[in-house]
Amino acid sequence: MFRTEDSDAIGVPGLFGEGLMHWQGVSRVLRSHWYHLTVRISEQGRSTEFTRMIEGEHRLQQMLVQQNAGEVIVDVQVVTPPWMNNCDGWRMDRVVKVTVGDDNDFEVSLMEVDSGAIYHNSHRPGFQVQLLQNCRPIFLETMIRSA
Repeated sequence: MFRTEDSDAIGVPGLFGEGLMHWQGVSRVLRSHWYHLTVRISEQGRSTEFTRMIEGEHRLQQMLVQQNAGEVIVDVQVVTPPWMNNCDGWRMDRVVKVTVGDDNDFEVSLMEVDSGAIYHNSHRPGFQVQLLQNCRPIFLETMIRSA
């Protein structure tokens, strides 16, 4: 999850719309993956895009279900920490597919990215993707409109 600090708040709550605030920065404590969504809003013949940074597969699924003619997700990327992506640092990749499954009573997320790599969030030594049970697709790239 993301956290904010009062000193990073910009403006007065609600100044940019009901229930909205702007922040100069957010932080994360856990070294876990998160999603970077590009959302297109269309209104009165005009459209604009903004970014949503969200935590986890359940929130991603919620955002996908909430799409409507005026607000559509046009791009989904995952930001992964080094322990997930086997690189030297954090990495952002375009997502092709997200699946959630069960591994010994623990929920595990699989993220397939456009390079063909498959990342997972299991910390169990010896975890094997093919042994995941009760796999449920959360996201397929065909679920969104291309940017």
